[in-house]
Amino acid sequence: MSTAQQHGCNNNHRVYEVVIVFEAAVIVGFLAGVLMVALGMSSLPAVCVGGGAAAAVFTAGIAAFGYIHRQN
Repeated sequence: MSTAQQHGCNNNHRVYEVVIVFEAAVIVGFLAGVLMVALGMSSLPAVCVGGGAAAAVFTAGIAAFGYIHRQN
């Protein structure tokens, strides 16, 4: 296999990693928002909590994948 083909394959894996982290962030953000509403918070602050949780999970996930790739 040539170097160009391997490089293309690594790019595909990077896209999959970003998609997986994005999906996890959306799920955690949604669950955080629903949990806040279930605990009695009004809807707008609950949406803000969910958005903050999604942003935090996405940032941490991308940072973790970056750290793992630096180790290889």
